[in-house]
This record gives sequence, structure tokens and C-alpha cells, in this order.
Amino acid sequence: MSTPATSRQHPHLLGAALVLALVAAGAVAAAMAWLGVRADADPAAQQEALREARSRVPLLLSYDVATLDDDLDRAIDQTTGEFRDDYAEILDKSVRKLAAKRGISTVAEVVGAGVVDGDEDRVTVLVLVNQTATGRSGEPVVLGSRIEVEMVPDGDTWRIAGYTPL
Repeated sequence: MSTPATSRQHPHLLGAALVLALVAAGAVAAAMAWLGVRADADPAAQQEALREARSRVPLLLSYDVATLDDDLDRAIDQTTGEFRDDYAEILDKSVRKLAAKRGISTVAEVVGAGVVDGDEDRVTVLVLVNQTATGRSGEPVVLGSRIEVEMVPDGDTWRIAGYTPL
């Protein structure tokens, strides 16, 4: 244990300890700054992904029974990667058949969206959606939902690479 007498006897130890403390504090500050910048590595990319999510989600979730094939093809065009194949299968096996059989059309509207996390390679966007579905009865049903979409760069744009209802 160091006492005032020991500190006076070895002033270079106190100076070395202060220097080490300052270096350690500087390293911690630098690491925190780097991590903060990394978490928000590219605000421009995040804003572009957010803008694309706001425009692509309605296209992903909207279709009219009268133009079903074209609308579902357009929906698939909003996606990329493995999600593209998975979503195409869902549309083909479920949505296409059910919409045609029951005469269902939907219109999706983004009512809010914000970046949850991301960098220049992947951005997670929380999207609030109102989806109005109309069947043969003509009585519209409005459903609200929260969705996390994973946006990834695809050429000079961003596409949906994942979709998680919350």
C-alpha cells in the first residue's frame, strides 16, 4: 500500500501511474468514440435505406386481385438474397391462391418508420404499416402492424433482405 511518505520517496512512480492512467483513459475514450462511429458508420446509407424501406414495403405488401400476377412480381422485385426466394415461395403457395380464390386485394401504407441499427452494409428499419384488405364482400378490413425489415445495398439501391413481423 502506498503512503504519503512512500509517494514522496518515489515521485517517479506517482508520475508513471498518472501517465498510465491518462493513457488508459485516452484508449478507452478512443475505443468508445470508434464504437460510436461504427454503430452509426454511415448516416447517409442509413437514410437511403430508410427512404427505400418506406417506398418498398407498400409495394411488397400491396396487390390487386385484378392485376395479381403483375403485383406479386413487383413485390418480389423489392427483395434480394435468400429472402427473395423465400418470399417468392410464400407468395406463390399462399397469397396467390388465397387472393384469387377469395378475391382479396390489399393496399399497404407506411405510417411511420425509423432506423433501428445499421451501417453501410445492412440497415434494420422498423416500419409501422396500415394494410387495408378488401374481399368480395367489399367490406374493408384495416390491420396495423410493426415490421422490422433488413435492408441491404443491391447495386445502386437498397432492397429488402429480411422481414420480421413484431
